[in-house]
Amino acid sequence: MKYILILFILAGFISCSSDDKSTQQKQNTQNNQQDDIENPADTILTPEEKFSASIISDFLGDPDDEDLMLYLETEIYKLGSSYKGVAVVEVTPSTWLVSFEKDSTVKNYLLQKYVDFKTNEYYFSLKETNLTITDIIAKEKNKTSAGE
Repeated sequence: MKYILILFILAGFISCSSDDKSTQQKQNTQNNQQDDIENPADTILTPEEKFSASIISDFLGDPDDEDLMLYLETEIYKLGSSYKGVAVVEVTPSTWLVSFEKDSTVKNYLLQKYVDFKTNEYYFSLKETNLTITDIIAKEKNKTSAGE
């Protein structure tokens, strides 16, 4: 009788152990599938999408602004095709300094995001400016110094 009781207990432990393993395997499979969906590096991007993704993540700290990404892909990418490089610096949450560089010459533009009163849709305005990155850094230092 003791042996039958011990066999039932062992069978119970073994079945619980295999249930835990299959549950854990299912969770691991689901996590891997979710990682594949959420990992944008695994998807094939156009050159324009690669450009906007690198600007958003490397220059702007990965803000979640789909409108800005689309504008970078459609307008800034086309405009920058005749330049060697581009840099984007956030001035305010709705204003960026866009610098194009070619042959040691830099052209700066202010990119501003607006909302249309009638449609509540966003639009952008890009205007050439005499502001430089040095001006923006000096302004930030003045803000920091005044706040201390």
